[in-house]
Amino acid sequence: MLRKLLTTICTVEALAPEALINTAERIALDNPEECSLKSWVIPGARLEGLVFLGLIWRSDASYSSFKKFLGVIGLLALLYPRTYVDYGAKFAYTDASTCEGKPWVYIGTRLVGLLYVLIAFNNLQSER
Repeated sequence: MLRKLLTTICTVEALAPEALINTAERIALDNPEECSLKSWVIPGARLEGLVFLGLIWRSDASYSSFKKFLGVIGLLALLYPRTYVDYGAKFAYTDASTCEGKPWVYIGTRLVGLLYVLIAFNNLQSER
């Protein structure tokens, strides 16, 4: 089931990155209309979706590696949500200092991080 969910998300990211990013901005930012993405973000998101789809479906070993990668990313988000979000904003926006996250963004980042860590942990347990 997780593979199907990840496939759906990555397919949307590959085919319609603007829609996915716009939705994420509306959910996470108080002022998405005041934030300008850097020129590489849309094509970068599309490429990320394609690469992740390849990792998910290439083989069971690459899918397992992908879940471990999620765990590493998740650990960073879980332990350092403010740094994770702030660095991501500086990386993606030309004017990151004007982007105002909603009050729950850091808590949400921590929860998503925890989910990713649990996915990786479950993967490691199933490899035993």
